[in-house]
Amino acid sequence: MTRSSLPSLLAVFAHPDNEALAAGGVLTQHAAAGARTAVVTTTWAPDTRRAAELADALHLLGAGKPRMLGYADLRVSKSSPGRARLCDAIQEEAVNRLIAHIRAVQPQVIVTHDAFGSGHPDHVRTHEVVRQAALAAGIEGVRPAAGRPWRAGAVYGAAYPRSESAVLDALLARPEGACAQ
Repeated sequence: MTRSSLPSLLAVFAHPDNEALAAGGVLTQHAAAGARTAVVTTTWAPDTRRAAELADALHLLGAGKPRMLGYADLRVSKSSPGRARLCDAIQEEAVNRLIAHIRAVQPQVIVTHDAFGSGHPDHVRTHEVVRQAALAAGIEGVRPAAGRPWRAGAVYGAAYPRSESAVLDALLARPEGACAQ
């Protein structure tokens, strides 16, 4: 692919490391070819160890500096002290915060968790927030302070093969609770 044929790409994932696991190859390929790439992470605070790890990963992937919504991880309350867990946060607030990133980056493609989210409630909530924000970001009059409307051409869900579900389940501890409905 030539530089002009690669779409700009925004990856939105729940936790630091999801971007590398789910879309690292796509981010690296696009960045190496000169396409604009960026990553938004919905959980963890900017001043944590995981945020520093995310910054290192994004540097290696060529995806710029971390953009973090700063909600607490479902399983790690100290991930963002004093902030609501993503699953407990008012979804409209998270959507509005993501709209600003979409309009700032102006991606042609957004990549996020698929609707199943590998069974993790933070992944599922991130998928829901992305779907709503991607639509709302393109509507004139919605959140005018967040910038000019921008509509991505596509939203893709990164999925794990069903054959790996048992492996993932064994690696991921089950959450203490689930997202509030």
